[in-house]
Amino acid sequence: MRLKTKAIAALAACAMMAGTPFAAGAETNIKVMGWFGNQPQIDEVEIPFWKALPEKSGGDMKATFRTINEVGLKGFEAMRTLQSGAFDIVAMQLSYVGGDDPVLVGVDIPGLAYDFETVRKMVDAYAPVIDQRLQDRKVGKLMALWPFPPQILFCKEPIKTLSDLKGRKVRVTGAVISEMVKSWGATAVTLSGTEVYQALQRGLVECAATGSAYGNQYGWYEVSNQLYVLPVGGYALVAHVARYDFWNKLSAEQKTFLSGQMSEMNEAMWAMGQSTHDDGVSCNTGKEPCKSGKVGKMSILYPSDEDKAFFKKTVEEVAMPAWIKDCERVYPECKAKYNATIGEVVDLKM
Repeated sequence: MRLKTKAIAALAACAMMAGTPFAAGAETNIKVMGWFGNQPQIDEVEIPFWKALPEKSGGDMKATFRTINEVGLKGFEAMRTLQSGAFDIVAMQLSYVGGDDPVLVGVDIPGLAYDFETVRKMVDAYAPVIDQRLQDRKVGKLMALWPFPPQILFCKEPIKTLSDLKGRKVRVTGAVISEMVKSWGATAVTLSGTEVYQALQRGLVECAATGSAYGNQYGWYEVSNQLYVLPVGGYALVAHVARYDFWNKLSAEQKTFLSGQMSEMNEAMWAMGQSTHDDGVSCNTGKEPCKSGKVGKMSILYPSDEDKAFFKKTVEEVAMPAWIKDCERVYPECKAKYNATIGEVVDLKM
């Protein structure tokens, strides 16, 4: 996809006008672009984190923070926005930036994990691969990597099994899930999250994958009737990446401080994963407690053992071969790195 070059150029120009923040004795002003706002992780963790930075750094650092939707960009533009120099630290959902570097997507292949504990083990194993790849390409330094709730299905008309998706239009967020959906005989449709409500309402899509809390926040429960709790879209892992030149201009003390602080933020994000998912499911289906969302009336379906087996087969025969082929096109070590890290965690070697 083509980047909104005018928007990015304008942002880059603003960054250059601001001048270098690393002069002796000067306060370091970090320009940060976060992920989509109006979500608990952003509103309750990330925004307060950046606001508290001046006090925690003793006045050495401060941050100018904007969400990607405030900037007016789409998810797939995040990495290129970082590389443009418009921001010093950028949050990016890995499935959205797989087109820029498929290596990153390996840790969030749908169907490799069904719980946060497994996802965490996968991330701990594969994060060094991502960090090295980003640095080798002079893109940046990996600062944090955390999950949203699993990407489950909101459907207008109820399904009983994944095979019932045949002939339906399904909103997806990345290339891997797109290939999986196509293999089921469905049509994969790529839309930003904010476009889905109207698409469901008008029948442009009949099912859509997202996190339970995100779908609730944007009212998807009003235009869909069934929640299918299978992580068909993975766990929407989000990476915070510091721009390569910005990171290398920081002093050793600043790097240590910022890494430590962002590690704490990362842990807070992980702690919210399960609770946010559970609350989103409760709210969409009208169950108590519904702590932070809006009450819906959706029915709920959990996958049968047969559907899990069907899903696993798709992962092994469609998702993994497609990803490895795409990944090894730009990174010949891809399969070997996967097998030595994630493959060990989930006991699936390719």
